[in-house]
Amino acid sequence: MSARISTILILGATRGIGEALARRFHAMGKKVIITGRERDEGKMQLLADEMPGLEFWVWDLTDLHLLQNHVTSILQKWPDLDTVFLNAAIQSHCDIFTSSPAPPSPSGMLAEFHTNLVAPILVAQAFAPHLLGRAKQGRATALFVTTSSLAYFPVPFYPGYCAAKAGLASFVKILRMQARALELEKDERRKRDEEAEKVGGMRIIEVVPPYVDTALNAEHRAQTDALQGGEEKAVQPMGLGEYVDGFFEGLEEEEEEIAVGFAKKGVEVWKRGFGELMRCSGME
Repeated sequence: MSARISTILILGATRGIGEALARRFHAMGKKVIITGRERDEGKMQLLADEMPGLEFWVWDLTDLHLLQNHVTSILQKWPDLDTVFLNAAIQSHCDIFTSSPAPPSPSGMLAEFHTNLVAPILVAQAFAPHLLGRAKQGRATALFVTTSSLAYFPVPFYPGYCAAKAGLASFVKILRMQARALELEKDERRKRDEEAEKVGGMRIIEVVPPYVDTALNAEHRAQTDALQGGEEKAVQPMGLGEYVDGFFEGLEEEEEEIAVGFAKKGVEVWKRGFGELMRCSGME
């Protein structure tokens, strides 16, 4: 799968998983473009200085009114873009029954839904004509969308995050079904013997990380550990390096989902249950 990728745009790559993926793709010789908010511009410049050839774009995904303008400008600057990786996310702890209802704010649940669900859907829709257009020309393109193991295993600590990621996981499946209906995504399961199909067409990949040790959850980790009975009893995160190694192993397996660790269980259960029901109904 990595051989299909030449120029990759990673949204949300100034820290954690996104930064680690950008570093690995750059080390593989790929053209890497990363995005981050205005406050992250200094960090992005440092990454660009450290990794020659890496470029960046300042983009606040919660500003939905400017979304299409950003996509248009990016495609004008990098017309050969073949891969888009939607990775940006935020996470907050919330107890619905004890937290006072608050008006919409940049740091509240509304921001979680904008960043984790609404923006990824709109970004995917905005880049789709470009990616599908190249696919029609026989070129390899890919859209990676990061969901979460919590899309399949909701926990009480993150009501907004779990709900948003579950919605995004559904969207990825729907997007893939629509692409198949248009015969624009090349289904490797049915066409493995057609060499041309292996190097062209569009792939839509759901990326499903487990609980990973990053800044995304570090701020409220002590709080969530306490709710699980303390650090000794609480589920502990996978190391970032271990996760990235697992991701790139999965990348080469040509599957529709790249799930690592505990996240694999959720994907497997969904496929055996809901996936089978969808196949029986003719929608998969």
